[in-house]
Amino acid sequence: MTSPLAETVLPTAEATVVIDEPPAGIEGFEGTFTWVDPRTLVVDPYNHRKPPAPGTEDSDEEQVEDTTEPDPELIASVREIGVQTPLLLRPQSDGKTLGIIFGQRRFKAATIAVEEAIAEGRTFRLVPAIVRTDLRGVDDAALTISLIENAHRKDASTRDSIAAVQQLSLMKISKTRKAKYARSLGLTVDQVKASETAIKLSDKSLAKVMKYDFDFVEMADFHEVEDVGDALWQLKRAKRRDLEAGNGEHSNWAHAMQGLRDEKKDRDERVRLTAELTDAGVPVVERRWSWVTSDARPLTDLTTADGEAITPEDHRSCPGHAAFLDRDEPVAVWLFQDWATHEHHLAPDAPKDEREQESKEEAKEVRRTVILNNKAWRAARVVRQEFLATLCSRKGDASPAAWALIMSTMTGTSYLYSHFVDSFRTDLVASFLRVPDPNEDRTKWHRVNDPFGELIAKTPPGRRWRIFLAHVAAAYEQQAMGDSAWRGHVDSTTTVWLRFLRGEGYPLSEFEAETLATAEAQERERAAEKEAKAAKESVEDESEAEPAAA
Repeated sequence: MTSPLAETVLPTAEATVVIDEPPAGIEGFEGTFTWVDPRTLVVDPYNHRKPPAPGTEDSDEEQVEDTTEPDPELIASVREIGVQTPLLLRPQSDGKTLGIIFGQRRFKAATIAVEEAIAEGRTFRLVPAIVRTDLRGVDDAALTISLIENAHRKDASTRDSIAAVQQLSLMKISKTRKAKYARSLGLTVDQVKASETAIKLSDKSLAKVMKYDFDFVEMADFHEVEDVGDALWQLKRAKRRDLEAGNGEHSNWAHAMQGLRDEKKDRDERVRLTAELTDAGVPVVERRWSWVTSDARPLTDLTTADGEAITPEDHRSCPGHAAFLDRDEPVAVWLFQDWATHEHHLAPDAPKDEREQESKEEAKEVRRTVILNNKAWRAARVVRQEFLATLCSRKGDASPAAWALIMSTMTGTSYLYSHFVDSFRTDLVASFLRVPDPNEDRTKWHRVNDPFGELIAKTPPGRRWRIFLAHVAAAYEQQAMGDSAWRGHVDSTTTVWLRFLRGEGYPLSEFEAETLATAEAQERERAAEKEAKAAKESVEDESEAEPAAA
């Protein structure tokens, strides 16, 4: 049999060819299109793609990737919309079986999808195929075609892939269809939407994030904060911690992003404030650790000739009026340049020398620590409360620990729970249940009597635990996690709540972890003191009992 790839005899140089009409198209091969059950197929022995040789899996040599196996994304695609590109088949030597020349990975993915459908009692999709009848017994051609198929297939660039997904995101189609297509690509709807931002990354930034296997959502997040200092380092560390936790949550990432967003907001506010001061004609000077040896002084260090405090409003017209930006917060601190020549005087409590300045800075450092810790505590709250909303939407039943907390809180007589109920607040409960607050814009005295009645009626019995947990979570968040909960003696309710969240899979932020460690150290210290006191009382009781016995 002549191979269809045999060389065509070209006309000789002496031959004269006259073409009166344009050349007509001809068919390239003999074959038919059909639909097949993938379970009836075999892999042609001349298929170019081969799995690793058997027995090499335990070898000390570097493992070779099995390119015949479908990846999860391909399986997801075939599961959702079936095989879209036909397989290329040819009849085998038995005259009955069809063998795969190329499309082996699609065939395996389709087989998985068919077996899943049968196991679940569903109909399954057949696979489109082109049967090359002209390749029956022509092994060299089958092998060459298989080689060409793989040799000329080049992976699309990452940017091409993002751009394609971006096109899907921008299409005006229903959410249901978009979700279906997203699943077929092995993506979530959020990842498809994030491609619109991810595509904005520069080639250099894209190369960086691909090195750490960022998905589209993570790429979009990085684009939001990539101009903030060590953003990439913080995010790749957070991603690694989430992967190590292995619970599918992304709380470490969320903590890192919230901190970076706050840092970006602080920086941007400083830029805006500096521009505003400059436009107003106010000189903006560099902040100094100490002003005692400078010709400039903050207004808080100065008084008028009559000993009166100087306000920024009163001082705007003075020629030495200037400002610098506070170290911890993006606010202007007003000062006066060359104060001694303009009839200003040092306030009684203003530092006169470096020693006094150092003492004052120590007090400022304490305040600065409080400010930074407050920021860290509030930043963690954003992530923590989003975790609670996710926790209150989990499938299945509540965990035993959640049920124990719900029942002990709601049936107990704690100060925390009674004060929460007396507040008549429903905003946090609504937030955790991801529903509108029925009492928004209402006063304490004009609240809805049954704020979640409709939701309760619609919620199946097996999911009502979510409403209970949202209610109890709101009580703890409101009463045990206020801005000052981390300071001084950490209340036992704060400790209980942080331990519970950690047990439910919430990765504590670094500052939350520090607060819990402080609380647990305080618990051990109190337990040791109690034990020492009991031992002392026991000794005293024994010494008092001895004379009586005599």
